[in-house]
Amino acid sequence: MTDAPTSISLDAHLAIAGPAAESFARLWRTLWRQDHLPAELLELCRLTMARLHGDAGEQAAANIELGGHAPSPGRRDAVLSGTALDDPAFSPADKAVLLFAEYYWMDPQSITDEAADAVKAHFGEAGLVMLIEALGCIDGRIRAARCLRDLTAAAPAKETAHVG
Repeated sequence: MTDAPTSISLDAHLAIAGPAAESFARLWRTLWRQDHLPAELLELCRLTMARLHGDAGEQAAANIELGGHAPSPGRRDAVLSGTALDDPAFSPADKAVLLFAEYYWMDPQSITDEAADAVKAHFGEAGLVMLIEALGCIDGRIRAARCLRDLTAAAPAKETAHVG
């Protein structure tokens, strides 16, 4: 496998783990097909976390799970540049979720009641719970992919035998 792992391609890198890896992959696919939060908005959360991690590979990764629900290039760029919360192209619901994602990335314990209430106002209690679960999965996958990249980069190069 030559591509560096990202949250998007992590399943292929973990497949050797067997059933546990497949369960993790099913959870990932389910996030993008649930009814509580739009897939596009979850992708913007993934990009927010990639930006906050300073992970260029993750920011560039194309999420194949989105189907026809990918964010527009303008919305994607605003998230990646950190200007989405001030951008009129983002609705109050979008901004509530993206702000919540930033709090979550810094420290889940730092999430204010106001930030949680803003998400609930737009997506209900079930939407808030789904967001918390999705952010945990997204952040976990980004961190796991980064660890795999670091391990791969630190591994000594394999020697090849030369016949001559």
